[in-house]
Amino acid sequence: MTEIANTSSAERAKQIRDHAETLFDLLRDHGPDSEPFDINSFVHRLLTKFGKVAPIWCIEDVQGIRPDLSDEQASEVLEEVGRKHDAEYGITWTTLECMADILFPETTEQKETRP
Repeated sequence: MTEIANTSSAERAKQIRDHAETLFDLLRDHGPDSEPFDINSFVHRLLTKFGKVAPIWCIEDVQGIRPDLSDEQASEVLEEVGRKHDAEYGITWTTLECMADILFPETTEQKETRP
């Protein structure tokens, strides 16, 4: 890390970006079921450092309202909600449910058996 402190601003930004990409690659290798540390806390700390905030939704949240969805389908719901949500209202349980229904419509039988 000392080499980062002794460089120009542009070089320092590139080195930090490279380190961030390396961390991302390491985390990708772990997979979603084996977080090596509290990712949510890390993301919140990182955003706070730059005066930002963001709620975090996960696959389990989507599957809590639509247990019939696979991890991949629930991830697709999250990605689509992230792209298309209304910033005026944010992301809610209803937002997740509506997007899941748009992307993966339930059969009448599935709706009847849902709590």
